[in-house]
Amino acid sequence: MMEELDDQKSTQGADEYWALVVRRKWWILGPLFLGWLLVFASTWVIPAKYASESVVLIEPAKVPKDLVAPNVQVDLADRVQSMSTQVLSRTRLLDLIKKHNLYPGYANSPDDQVEKMRDDVKFELIQAPAANGVQELVAFKLAYKAPDAAIAQKVNAALTSFFVDENVKASQEQSEATTHFLDSQVRALGQTLADDEAKVRAYEAQHEGSLPQQLQSNLQILNGIQTQLQAAHSTHERALQQQTYLNSLQKQYETMGDSADVPSSLDNQLEGARAQLADLRARYTDDHPDIRKLKETIAGLEKLKKDMGAEAKEKLETNTASMAQVQAMTPRVQLQNQIKMNKIEIQTSAEQIQRLEQAGQMYQARLNATPAVEAEMSDMMRDFGNMRKEYLELLAKKQNSALATSLENQQQGAQFRVIDPPSLPDKPVFPDRFKFSLAAIGVGFAFAVLFGFGSEILDDRIRNEQALNEAVSLPILVDIPALPTPAETRAARWKPWLAVAATVMVVILLPSGVAYAYFW
Repeated sequence: MMEELDDQKSTQGADEYWALVVRRKWWILGPLFLGWLLVFASTWVIPAKYASESVVLIEPAKVPKDLVAPNVQVDLADRVQSMSTQVLSRTRLLDLIKKHNLYPGYANSPDDQVEKMRDDVKFELIQAPAANGVQELVAFKLAYKAPDAAIAQKVNAALTSFFVDENVKASQEQSEATTHFLDSQVRALGQTLADDEAKVRAYEAQHEGSLPQQLQSNLQILNGIQTQLQAAHSTHERALQQQTYLNSLQKQYETMGDSADVPSSLDNQLEGARAQLADLRARYTDDHPDIRKLKETIAGLEKLKKDMGAEAKEKLETNTASMAQVQAMTPRVQLQNQIKMNKIEIQTSAEQIQRLEQAGQMYQARLNATPAVEAEMSDMMRDFGNMRKEYLELLAKKQNSALATSLENQQQGAQFRVIDPPSLPDKPVFPDRFKFSLAAIGVGFAFAVLFGFGSEILDDRIRNEQALNEAVSLPILVDIPALPTPAETRAARWKPWLAVAATVMVVILLPSGVAYAYFW
């Protein structure tokens, strides 16, 4: 029973709503059409804005970084933002505004013109994930809105050209500034390096002979001098010993006279020296100083005897000696000659010893000074080596920077390339007539609901038995049907068709307007 009542109530509710729609059809169709028409027509009245768009690709350097490293490290996103500030500077925008006669309504206020143009310029960065997972800027989009499509395209072309030219100019200026800075640093460091090198050479010239690299040669020379000095001392000692014997022989001549038998005296001395040598050998070894000294004496006597005998024999055999020469060949004269030669030998050996001692002292002084010179040279060369290393590194950087600058001047580095030139828009971006047409339908339906239900709510007429029962508590006795006049009867026949025609017109016009706005 309850289910039947619910079904009856729901049916009555649907009928009531349909009756309401039929009853208020003009309050629904009229505001629906007028609301739609008002919004839809406004899209054709509002000044249109055309947007010209361009896409600029950021191309990497054409030469691999492994071959030529760039000398300017700038984040591309930061560079684009910085360049956008330069491109949208007041001076440049005013030039464009004046050239293309933009914003004539704000002609008396250049600041307002600049602000309006900045609002009409839009940037959009296009990023893509790089190999390390970080978003990398690969391109950016530039758009400009203007009331005229051709003007929008021209202004966008000028802005895009500003970006490309400014990037080339900025890259070249930064690269050249880096190369110029490195070049000045290389020149300054090279001059300092040359000054230090001159100081090192002057120091080496001042301490010539005591340099660390001359240590081995100094040692070898000193060892040779010491060997020569020992030999000179030995020669000097032998000459002194020979002088002693020659002096003793001279004394014997002076004692015995010129007729003395010199050879026999020499033989006696030799026999005595040999006997003394045999006696010493019985007590000492051959390395004993006395034995060695006695051996040298015996050798000197034997040489003197041999020289005297050989000279006399040669003169007598050839018969070429004069009386003076024969007298000169006497043992005493020959002994005097031997003494003179012995003195010369002693003097020569003494001079040689003195010269070698002086040379030895000089080289010894050089060896003694070498450690201090080596310490100072080590400090100087360490500083010089560090500076030279720094100079070579800086020179390599300068050369790499010069290559990078040449790359930028030839536009072989990272460049901006326009892949989508500024477009010539065929549809305005504002107002969007398609979206406005959809919004117009929504506004029309809102007006239809507002006016349709509003008029029903404001109408307090009773239209059925249920409404009458709810209004009064009296029972209903009789139902009097409506008695229309002939005019009302005729109107009742054509008014439904008029409503149907209006409904059909609205149903056709609204979708047609949307389709026209979409395909226009």
